[in-house]
Amino acid sequence: MTHHIRYLLAAGAIAALTLIAGCGRRGIQELVGEELFSLSLGKLEDQIDLFQLEGTVMTRGNGISMRDGLFYVANGNSGKLMVFSSYGDLIFLLYNPKTNPPPVIVGSSGNQDLVSTRGSVSYPFVDIGKIAIASDKTVFIEEAVSDANAVKDVARGITMNRVILRFDRKGEPRGFIGQEGIGGTPFPFIVSLHSTERDDLVVICRQPDAWRVFWYSPEGALMYQAEIDGAHLPTPQEKGLIASLSTILADQVNPLLYLTIHYYREAIDSSTRTQSAVEYVSSRVYTLDLRSKLYGSYVELPPIAKRKEKVGLKTTEIPAPPSDLLGVSASGFYYLLTFSDTNLYTLQVMDSSGRIRTTRYMVIEDSELSYRDMHLSPTGIIYGLLCDRTKAHISWWRSDLLLKGE
Repeated sequence: MTHHIRYLLAAGAIAALTLIAGCGRRGIQELVGEELFSLSLGKLEDQIDLFQLEGTVMTRGNGISMRDGLFYVANGNSGKLMVFSSYGDLIFLLYNPKTNPPPVIVGSSGNQDLVSTRGSVSYPFVDIGKIAIASDKTVFIEEAVSDANAVKDVARGITMNRVILRFDRKGEPRGFIGQEGIGGTPFPFIVSLHSTERDDLVVICRQPDAWRVFWYSPEGALMYQAEIDGAHLPTPQEKGLIASLSTILADQVNPLLYLTIHYYREAIDSSTRTQSAVEYVSSRVYTLDLRSKLYGSYVELPPIAKRKEKVGLKTTEIPAPPSDLLGVSASGFYYLLTFSDTNLYTLQVMDSSGRIRTTRYMVIEDSELSYRDMHLSPTGIIYGLLCDRTKAHISWWRSDLLLKGE
């Protein structure tokens, strides 16, 4: 493992930094990222396996979660979960012994407390994916079931074959969660997992015709569920708009969902009177109360300016993609990330009334990355797993300090 403590993520992005410097003179500053540590690529216990022969990216899931100063990294290709300190020290390993060599750094002694001692526990993982961590260090890991235990929904044309494994802080398995709760029916495709401030588990799934959300108590009992399809999305008063549900996030405290909805309209060619394109109009984030199954208030996302690009002697305006809702902090602030230019993003922090509290520029070298997984912690820290062709970088942006004292 190579350590690069407090390494500036923006190193080398000269063009982007030049643009940021110009923006800084107009009062917008950069939120500088810090690389906490990095992982080399490979099969060893403190490495991450992202590629197969000749550099081809493997398709199995990877994930990262941060809780109480520890970083949990799931690697689907190797079938393992690694737990690191913020300095990159491997302190615990949950692994499939058939796809991993015997651990050396943490040893092979099981039943170790992953907070105070190093240790490892073996488990026959098949195809792990998303992860979430509770306050008592319970680990939730998405896993595949065998073909014999998968459930086919012929009407919808889907196969439900995912479950959520539970492990306690010592790596001991505590059964699995399905749709109905402990030992339930497998889920369809899982988009994300969330562990709330109250240690409720939220599983967000996607089907071809709808999104499905399942909300569980810390004991694994199903408390709320919802199915959200395109025909029942809230729309503005303007007629003729097409609603597209982009993301669903869970509130950190209450059984509420945040739905990011983008609105489009059909563009008509005046000369032929036929549809020529679909134009972006606006975006909103609605709340959905799972207790009442009713939509609540919404916030309008700030409009996105078109980007100017010169082609030959002509300068054209290119529509920018809508903002992404990276997350909502436990204090109720919305963190919006918008693509501005190559390797350059704009971060806006907005309150529940729709007021922008602060704006920063962020350099994220997407052009050099083969994989990126970024999240917002409940306290407002942006962190992520950023992988290039040589290493996987665990980094954060201290966006929680932007609203210090509020």
